[in-house]
Amino acid sequence: MARRDQQGSRGRAGTRIALMCAVIAALLVSGCSSTPSLPEEPQPADAIREDIETIFRTLYGEAAVRAVLVQQHGELVFEEYRESTAEDTWDVRGVTRAVTSTLIGIAIDRGLISGVDATLGQLLPDYAAVLTPETAAVQLKAVLTHTANFAPMSEERDIRGTPADLYAQPDWVAAILADRASRGPGDGRFLFSDPGTHILAAIIAEATGMSPFRFADEVLFDPLDIDTAPLWEERFAPGGDPQELLRQYQEADVAWPADPQGVNLGYTHLRLRPPDLLAIGQLMLDEGVWDDEQVVSATWAVQATSPVVATVGYGTIAYGYQWWVDPQRGVFYAQGEGGTAVVVDPVRDAVAVIASEVTIDDPRGNHGFASATAVGLAALLLADLSDDAE
Repeated sequence: MARRDQQGSRGRAGTRIALMCAVIAALLVSGCSSTPSLPEEPQPADAIREDIETIFRTLYGEAAVRAVLVQQHGELVFEEYRESTAEDTWDVRGVTRAVTSTLIGIAIDRGLISGVDATLGQLLPDYAAVLTPETAAVQLKAVLTHTANFAPMSEERDIRGTPADLYAQPDWVAAILADRASRGPGDGRFLFSDPGTHILAAIIAEATGMSPFRFADEVLFDPLDIDTAPLWEERFAPGGDPQELLRQYQEADVAWPADPQGVNLGYTHLRLRPPDLLAIGQLMLDEGVWDDEQVVSATWAVQATSPVVATVGYGTIAYGYQWWVDPQRGVFYAQGEGGTAVVVDPVRDAVAVIASEVTIDDPRGNHGFASATAVGLAALLLADLSDDAE
């Protein structure tokens, strides 16, 4: 198989995150679960459990974790739920981007989008009035790889509606495109942009004639046996009641809120179950195949999870099509603010999922359990598995 608050608190959170990453990096090098004095190697589940206990004795954040799942060769090796069950859904935050990317790939497979060389002018004809010639010429590939110079957005946000300058707009896509036109082409380097990812969702809606959520339900979630009934995709609306929307969202099962035009937020707030995340990771590991069905083409699955562009400010981490790629660890992954991660290890033929709960009133904001820490923990757990081919 192929492969926040106050400025001071932000500074303290950054220090904690750096400490977390440093500790996990050290554990990855040393192998925190190794027991050379024992005559036999521990079983993977035992090693995984020991690593989890070691990490949470060293670092804070365990209270946010709701599920840890590790799967190898398509079989569960480890499954643990904390104050939750396999049926509980969680806001997966930035992991949403990987779903949006997969929907783009499926739309291309079906001929609904001509390919990654298609331009915004071709893909969003209804927004011609806000597209300058330069912006209209931006290719889909640049949007997928965050090299199109769309505006960055702070991680300090939640479903109640920040930043206000976007959530207050009557047409988010028009506002994002107009802002991009005013920003100009930039230098073509990696600039992580949630508004840019939302443009991908708008492209899906235009190409398919349905909301991204309904398209996903038909072509991705249904083949993967992800139960979405009843679909919850209520819209943000200027002048609406964000607290009521938040209440409904938290009571929903699988859910994906939308902008005023009904375009689901391509970059965040998809609610899924931990096993659903495992299925998405397994799908990409198996080059787009699920239960003998080619859900998304192998070409897309491999390209999306390969290093397409270098990143800026992320060390040696590269980027594919809304997937992060770590060549040093030999993994690719999707991560969500607050500590959710889907990490795929092609060499070990394995997938690990960390699902965490981020509450609106958490004083640590999105840094309650850092996404980088979740990725590091998942990679550490995968390292407990044999890399022998089955």
